[in-house]
Amino acid sequence: MASNGFIRSFKPLEFLTQDQMEQIHTGTLEVLEETGVTFVSEKALKLFEANDCMVDFENQRVRFPSWIVEDCIRKCLSSFHCKARIPEHDVRVGGNFVQFSTFAGMQSVDIDTWEPKPPTKKDFYDYMRVLDALENLHWLWAYPYYGFEGLPPVMCIPESVAGKIRNSTKFQLAANAQESDIFAIQMAQAVGIDIMGLLAVSPYTIKSGEVTGSR
Repeated sequence: MASNGFIRSFKPLEFLTQDQMEQIHTGTLEVLEETGVTFVSEKALKLFEANDCMVDFENQRVRFPSWIVEDCIRKCLSSFHCKARIPEHDVRVGGNFVQFSTFAGMQSVDIDTWEPKPPTKKDFYDYMRVLDALENLHWLWAYPYYGFEGLPPVMCIPESVAGKIRNSTKFQLAANAQESDIFAIQMAQAVGIDIMGLLAVSPYTIKSGEVTGSR
């Protein structure tokens, strides 16, 4: 049983009324169905088309019927169990469970100059061991580092995942680039743990057939 973390015993803050939340939900459904979302992946477009979404292949735009969105929401679990390397570090995400994790930060700092610098492999491994020892840090985010110095860019995320598996018994979230999630899943399967993926959206501008923007 995953009990790692804290249980919230008080009512969460409510900034919006029920009517306001319903207005946001209704407006979101309208945007998804009428405006849609751009996907630059041919594979994704075909997958959406096979599952009853309205796909404009020429403009790479997907429109989601409201009933599909509502059906997906109903199927979402209110909480789910995540298996770590040892049962004591399993977590349950959602519900009334609250956990603490690391977050953003891409580089190390030179303690003499206070200038940012890429972490060494030793920096990375030592940091993961420190995080593993912190009693009230319940799982590891994709940050703080993507790999360490000396790695080719394509190996930064896989080496980060591997480094956390080697040096921590805690559950982790892994980032993804260039289909690196394939290797993260394989590593997790090899040691018998769960791993969480990160799904995010990005603003893009499409001009003259070229896609620009930030990830």
